[in-house]
Amino acid sequence: MAEVQDELVIRPDFRAGLIVLVVIAVAAAGIVAAIVIGDAPAVFALIVGGLFAVMIPLAIGALLSARISLTAHELVVQGLFYRKRLPRSRIAEVVRASITAPRGGAGMSLFVLDAQRALLVRVQGSLYPREDLSRLVDVLDVPCSGPDGPVSAKEFAKTYPGLVSWIEQHPYRLAFVIAGFLCAAVAAVALVSIATTS
Repeated sequence: MAEVQDELVIRPDFRAGLIVLVVIAVAAAGIVAAIVIGDAPAVFALIVGGLFAVMIPLAIGALLSARISLTAHELVVQGLFYRKRLPRSRIAEVVRASITAPRGGAGMSLFVLDAQRALLVRVQGSLYPREDLSRLVDVLDVPCSGPDGPVSAKEFAKTYPGLVSWIEQHPYRLAFVIAGFLCAAVAAVALVSIATTS
């Protein structure tokens, strides 16, 4: 096994993350402005603005706090609300996969497994530069496998059962539930608005 002389620390690509945040902030401002200028009730602008006002600081916090640290004795994966510490001796295998999203594009993930192929931790690779993740896999010095190209979560689960969630394997079902909930919320707001103006 390759020894880590010093701690290997991998941080997110801050510049790429900042660009995404700026695009989201501009889109949020555009959506809120369109609601305010249009005929929609002002409450929608408050709801949408409030959602983005919460999401953007959380995303900035995640970008600033996320890191992966590897020493000779442990692997630490840290996010905004969690910190997972694993003894390096438990790490037996890494599975690298580019899992496609429903609307195209693929997000790279590293699945760190124990000797029984149980998931120890999943690293969302979209935050980190690919070269840094490749260096992490090299330094871990354990077998690394995975599909040759991008695959859907459902296809990936057939070869590697238990590594991706049911929700990730069935994104359209979740989307229908969320859309139904949003439609019900809009209908409720519309009915309250009509009732109060009558």
